[in-house]
Amino acid sequence: MWGINAGVYSVYKRVGKEVGISSMARWLVILAGGRGERFWPLSRIMHPKQFLTLIGDKSMLESTRERVGSLIDDAHTFVVTGIDYVEKVSGNLPGIPSEQILGEPRGCNTAPSIGWASEIIYRRDPKAVILVLPSDHVIQNGERFSRLVDHAMTLAGVHGGFYTFGIIPTHPETGYGYIERDGVAFPGTQALDVKRFVEKPPREVAEEMVASGRFFWNSGMFVFRAKELLQALRQFLPGLSDGIASLVESPDNAAEIFAELPAVSVDHGVMEKARKVYVLPADIGWDDVGTFGALARLLPRDGEQNAAHGYAVFVESENVTAISDGPLVSFVGVKDLYVVATQDAVLILSPDKSQDVRKVVQALKEAGNYEHLL
Repeated sequence: MWGINAGVYSVYKRVGKEVGISSMARWLVILAGGRGERFWPLSRIMHPKQFLTLIGDKSMLESTRERVGSLIDDAHTFVVTGIDYVEKVSGNLPGIPSEQILGEPRGCNTAPSIGWASEIIYRRDPKAVILVLPSDHVIQNGERFSRLVDHAMTLAGVHGGFYTFGIIPTHPETGYGYIERDGVAFPGTQALDVKRFVEKPPREVAEEMVASGRFFWNSGMFVFRAKELLQALRQFLPGLSDGIASLVESPDNAAEIFAELPAVSVDHGVMEKARKVYVLPADIGWDDVGTFGALARLLPRDGEQNAAHGYAVFVESENVTAISDGPLVSFVGVKDLYVVATQDAVLILSPDKSQDVRKVVQALKEAGNYEHLL
């Protein structure tokens, strides 16, 4: 099993202190701008997935912040979200300074979001080391994850470079990107060189990659020095780099600036092109909960493999997942089914069609039926 060697970890902690890394502030950037269309009808335009309470008693955004609360305080935390969600973020995370909740007028994927926050952080703290976390992940082993983050941020301070957390795959998932590992990056550590990134593969390719043992799922979580991220943007995405600088200098012109920014992911725009990219194997009970199928995997099941989030009754039924945001949902003599119910909408879904829920959202948009989307 992948893990951090305790002796090596303590050495790196000591080395970090000797070279002054402890004086480098650690910063957190949470990405919270998604629309969560594959979670309709629970997720709506004005109340998307990151604000839902799906696992436990906190919203996904709150859980993300809490997960690394022992490492990074609110004063060193930024959240990048849609401009319509700034107040919701503030309500979920009241300790975050309001000027550190950045509202995007237009969603442009992750590179602009991360670059915007990194530019502001760098101007405050040129030695900053940044952790980037999406707001909609579940991590069941928070303590192990916290140790990995601490380790990665120390390595970034000592060696520089870009670090990601590679999830050990449990099945050939076609909805995730993959990372192919190479050799050990630094002797005596678990940091591995990244050979390449692979976008969402077809099933037969995913099966081969998982069987090889050389690939991880790409978690979309990163650690780097702010300075290096901004240098990479200037090298690989100069137009975006210029736009971000203008945005920080002229925030009142955000709408006009965002209209011209390229929509590109940090994976494609930076990580696939940078030279010093490393992956830390992460056996942390991770799931990005991107679909109802992912949520179904996390729910406890009865002897007939039925599961409920909310109030449901199962009679002579098997392998049924019921997710209710209010009404009682009951089943008699059915199997292999997902049903999601809210006060104004019901979704009935085949388990192998979780990725296709956004087609319903698109159909409602095309019909002009926004009543059930807001």
